[in-house]
Amino acid sequence: MRRLWLWTVCAPLLAWTQATPETSNLYKQILEKVQPNIVTVRVVIKVDVKSEDETESNESKFTLQGVVLTSDGLILVSGVLLSSESFKQLVGLEDDDQMSFTITPQSFKVIFGSETKEYEAKLVATDSQLGIGFLKITNLDGRTIAPITFSDEELSIGKEVLTVSRLPKGFDYAPYFVSGRIIGEVSKPRRAFLIEGNVRTLGLPVYSTKGEAIGVLVLLQHGLREEEVDFGFRTSFGDDSRAAFVLPTATLRPLIEQAVQRAASIQ
Repeated sequence: MRRLWLWTVCAPLLAWTQATPETSNLYKQILEKVQPNIVTVRVVIKVDVKSEDETESNESKFTLQGVVLTSDGLILVSGVLLSSESFKQLVGLEDDDQMSFTITPQSFKVIFGSETKEYEAKLVATDSQLGIGFLKITNLDGRTIAPITFSDEELSIGKEVLTVSRLPKGFDYAPYFVSGRIIGEVSKPRRAFLIEGNVRTLGLPVYSTKGEAIGVLVLLQHGLREEEVDFGFRTSFGDDSRAAFVLPTATLRPLIEQAVQRAASIQ
């Protein structure tokens, strides 16, 4: 009887966690299709912190994951650490008379796959509300790259979605995927879809099980006072001011078009 009870409890979990040969092959195909578009970006920023009459400057280095948007090297990345405004929104800081800080990007190096060659890039634009940024590779040296394409496939509650990213250099920049599920929809501060699971890499596209990009993962702020946020939200999302949402293609596409125009104007 005990074994039967354990099987009754665990069987639904096994059905969810054990992939069939068909689904395993599907995920492999998506990974192989998407991974050439995913790049690693080495970033250097300068941070100036002003406290009363003193100013301290520090240089910070980190890496980001990005995705190729155009054949001439426009890259979409998370922008939360690329501008002062985005970072302040991320951590809930405001400048005052006692302290202020400024983030100034210094350099960007783009790496394709597990290659050693690095391509110089420049910052084209950031959107502090969404926490995304756009880079442009300055010289592809004749390299041909295949841009990602976004589909207008409609998002819906219960839909399985995936993201594809890369491990660090110490793991050979190997590509990997994570999956999640759409669990809610909001209309403000803008139309977006709440997601559960391990889909956490901000600024990267979200894919359907067809391997088509259908949006991008961003952080959205609800803009409420602390006392207006219930305990359940904090427990579920680990923060009282924001949560990760999928921004659908229809909203993202105009931002990409603006970035393309911006990149052309500053060449």
